[in-house]
Amino acid sequence: MSHNTININFAHANGFPAGSYQSLFNCFEENVKIIALDKFAHNPMFPLNDNWLNQVDELIDYAQQHKKNEDYSGRMVAMGHSFGAVISYLACCKRPDLFDQLIMLDPPLITGLASMVFKVAKNTRWIDKITPSGITQIRKSSWHLEDDLVAYFKRKNLFKDMQIECIRDYVDSVTHEIDGRRKLHFDINIEANIFRTIPTNLKQHYGQLKIPATLITGKFSPVCVPKLYRPFLKGNPSVMHIELPKGAHMFPLEHPTLLADTIKPLLEKWL
Repeated sequence: MSHNTININFAHANGFPAGSYQSLFNCFEENVKIIALDKFAHNPMFPLNDNWLNQVDELIDYAQQHKKNEDYSGRMVAMGHSFGAVISYLACCKRPDLFDQLIMLDPPLITGLASMVFKVAKNTRWIDKITPSGITQIRKSSWHLEDDLVAYFKRKNLFKDMQIECIRDYVDSVTHEIDGRRKLHFDINIEANIFRTIPTNLKQHYGQLKIPATLITGKFSPVCVPKLYRPFLKGNPSVMHIELPKGAHMFPLEHPTLLADTIKPLLEKWL
């Protein structure tokens, strides 16, 4: 590998295995290598816990394993979407020696008053009302083999603006054939509990980020909104903010080419 190789350690959104982002990955040049753990929180060595602390360690362990490979060279960029963006931030705060740059894609930043509300809610059933965990717990997880799952998910509000190829990548990544049916292989209980254990302690990490970092948000995102990201940017003044001119929370699967074109100059600027 060239010494100019850029290794993007990509962390997926909750419920969207790494393969869901293949259209985005395909937009990068040959010198950009994508390293992506397929599913977080499914390894018994890193069971899900509050504030996603074990998933931060899971990400760090994955990055370390790749750096030990004989053919490894170049720089390591931590990049994540939603859940993956938050654990990427926390991993960079904890182990800045492992990463050269951080790129966060529309993370759910629980800051300010919201952090107190969520901290209380995590100990009650209210957490299922203010996060998607309640809906996730009862989501459909099995289909007939002849069902058109791309069309099925396209009808869902979260997927309605996604590119068809991205939905197809998601279906291929999150389901497999077993016992004559298509079934989810992303555990819905884990998916629900990831929402229930969302970090409410981000403030404790302010000032710990030592590497170049960028927050990219979608213009129409209902998740990473100004009320939540402004305290985060104030606590992490070195973080640059870019708002895409379009896209909601799932913009990596809605506008993968636009996102890649936004990221490429960042890689050239800081690496």
